[in-house]
Amino acid sequence: MHQNTESVAATETLAEVPEHVLRGLPEEVRLLPSAVDKSRIGVWATKPILKGKKFGPFVGDKKKRSQVRNNVYMWEVYYPNLGWMCIDATDPEKGNWLRYVNWACSGEEQNLFPLEINRAIYYKTLKPIAPGEELLVWYNGEDNPEIAAAIEEERASARSKRSSPKSRRATVSAWHPDAPHRQPLTSPDSAERSRPQQQISSRDPSSKSRRFVCFITAPEVTWTQ
Repeated sequence: MHQNTESVAATETLAEVPEHVLRGLPEEVRLLPSAVDKSRIGVWATKPILKGKKFGPFVGDKKKRSQVRNNVYMWEVYYPNLGWMCIDATDPEKGNWLRYVNWACSGEEQNLFPLEINRAIYYKTLKPIAPGEELLVWYNGEDNPEIAAAIEEERASARSKRSSPKSRRATVSAWHPDAPHRQPLTSPDSAERSRPQQQISSRDPSSKSRRFVCFITAPEVTWTQ
């Protein structure tokens, strides 16, 4: 369990949101003060958002854990050659609009869950989101059957893309008998070695690190705990 090394800045305002973040907003959302944390900006639906909609990737600076000032605006991602690295969006200039998605305080509030796909973090809708609802995320895939089903859906999609004729042709054309052999990015036992030890006791984001629920590297899916 990690504690913030620096408190999060005082109340955020819409005037402080960088222009590039506003330009990058999907048409079905807008930024407004959050209902779950009065000191922060939140992301609100302006149009119906269907279940299964995927947003991302989450953007930020890649840093070592020791370089991160707080863990409210970051995720940790495992890289085989670097170990655990943080995608840190504490500085709004370094992030995108997903930085402003806040934590859900309960399972009833949660309408997004995180996915790591090929070392990038995405948010996927867990249920339909109506106009006027705030987008809220949490990572609880191990104990939520709906999220487990959604992960399985992503796995099936990755397998389908990997086995498509177009993908097979690309694989064949990219191979050359004289090309140097490269080790795969993820070895069979790397997931076992990289499992973080999470100790989640509350939904207070200041008391924990955003290590994602699972990662997908087509065609396989590996859960972390």
